[in-house]
Formats: sequence, C-alpha cells, structure tokens
Amino acid sequence: MNKNLSSEYGQIQIHRKVIFQAAELAAKEVKGVKKVGAECCGLFGKMSSLFREAGTKILLNEGKEMKLSLPVVVDYNTNAVEVAYEIQKKVTARLLETLNIDALSVDVKIKEIEGR
Repeated sequence: MNKNLSSEYGQIQIHRKVIFQAAELAAKEVKGVKKVGAECCGLFGKMSSLFREAGTKILLNEGKEMKLSLPVVVDYNTNAVEVAYEIQKKVTARLLETLNIDALSVDVKIKEIEGR
C-alpha cells in the first residue's frame, strides 16, 4: 500500500515502508519505550519483518484516513498506560505533520514489559 499524491510538477509516492519508519522512530522518542514494531517479536519478528508479517500494521481507507497498529515493549519502571498515551500523541503529531492525511488512528499494543 503506497500513499500517492500529485502536484503541478508530477507524482509523489510515499511507500508504506516510510510510514512504518516514521511511526516507529516517533514512538522510540517517547521515554519508557524499549522496542517498537518487529523488534517486539524477537528473532521471528526480525525475520518476518522482511515480509511485514509481524510488527507495525497500516490500514489506509478510501480517501485519506489511516489506521496504524503499533506493538511496543515498555520499561518496567514506567506507567505503561501513560507511555502508550504519549506514543499515540507523538506518532499522531509526527505523521500528521509529515504526511498529507486528514485523519489518523493509532492503536498501541503493549506486547511486553522489560526491566533493565
């Protein structure tokens, strides 16, 4: 799934991999996040990330509405709910300012809590 745009100068194509990367990088900026996306699924996740079977998922509806599902591992010494809320805020802000979309929904799935 690619995000296609056009301007008076030609076509602009944003590949879904770029959307994954932007979302995961934004989530990693949040204090208390240890792993994001396919990193959460161990070796299987790393191997299956080649095919995007594990990790971050995107659904782009008709028009410009996007739904993102983001698995994360959070630090044991943080409030998991507050970290998830901050991830939603950060990822939404980054993607809305980076991409030309009207609406975005970010589902955070806490897969694990890790200590040091």
